[in-house]
Amino acid sequence: MKTLIYKKGNLSFLILLIFSLIACKKEDLPAKPVAGPFQVTSTVPGEIEKAAGTYSISIEGNTNGWWVTLPANVQWYSVERKYGSGNVTQKLTIKANDSGQERSGSVKINSTSKEEVTINFKQKGS
Repeated sequence: MKTLIYKKGNLSFLILLIFSLIACKKEDLPAKPVAGPFQVTSTVPGEIEKAAGTYSISIEGNTNGWWVTLPANVQWYSVERKYGSGNVTQKLTIKANDSGQERSGSVKINSTSKEEVTINFKQKGS
């Protein structure tokens, strides 16, 4: 059996340790970030002439991140930026339609606050 031998400095250290643990408390953490408002406006009309054109899409993301989704393999229109954050105005560029057939397109803008806006349009073929 082992015997603990009391030394004068051990007790004061133990008392200091106990008071330190009691005195420690959790710090209040800053508030969790909250996504700000998200809004998209554009100059893209529902029906576009067959000539080439450039339109603007204004994304008011505030504290949100956002990304743009286009249909797979679309080659007759494009956007300047596919992702970003905050407030941005970017161009949607549409090529001329020489096919003689009407075509439909869409641009979907998603936000980190799980909101999404889809801009649908048709381009005349003749």
